Amino acid sequence: MSYHVFYKSDKSIAWATNGDVNDEIKATQAGHGYSYVQTNLTDIPQDSTHYVNDAGDTVLAKTAFNPTFSTIVPAVDGVINVTGLPAGTEVFLDGVSKGTMSDTTLTLTAKEPGKYLIEFKKLDKITYAKSIRTERQS
Repeated sequence: MSYHVFYKSDKSIAWATNGDVNDEIKATQAGHGYSYVQTNLTDIPQDSTHYVNDAGDTVLAKTAFNPTFSTIVPAVDGVINVTGLPAGTEVFLDGVSKGTMSDTTLTLTAKEPGKYLIEFKKLDKITYAKSIRTERQS
């Protein structure tokens, strides 16, 4: 099916439709800062599952992260190694960005006991989240 896709400067999808889109709609959306591409896909492209390629000429499906955690229940002052992450992945801890990875391995040190949510985001990947619980040694 043919879809009309409006996307942001970072290539994330703002909205898409398989309805009629005329030049007036395209001009209005351009005024909002959105670019346009028409593409053929089986399902309607959504920001959570698709993105626009760098050339801006087609829409691609996001792939899943496949990280490996050395542990998800470390002791306080314990180390968690996360491997299998692509460079350019943004890391969030409890919803706060902690930066973008330049390597494929992330090393965390659990400084305080508690439960934390770690998330990984990258434009061409489906967002991944994992709960980590640190404990005091007994």
